[in-house]
Amino acid sequence: MNKKGQTLFYGFMIFLMIIISVIAILDAFKGNIENARSADNLDCDNTSISVGSKGTCILVDFSMFYFVGTCFALGAAYLTGKAVGVF
Repeated sequence: MNKKGQTLFYGFMIFLMIIISVIAILDAFKGNIENARSADNLDCDNTSISVGSKGTCILVDFSMFYFVGTCFALGAAYLTGKAVGVF
């Protein structure tokens, strides 16, 4: 294999490592989101909370999606950067 092929393979391995790490962290991250949404904290199930609290509940709900999307984007950027030769 030439150097560019090895670099691409190395970038793919790093990308997979990032994906595996994110999947391993998700369970703990989900627990934190459930704790934040509980009745003792934000009380997101209550219909009479303020607009700001409703907005915070929505942001807390989207935080896992943003976290996973950002990690996948970073992994893909690293893979692409290795393939192109930026890194």
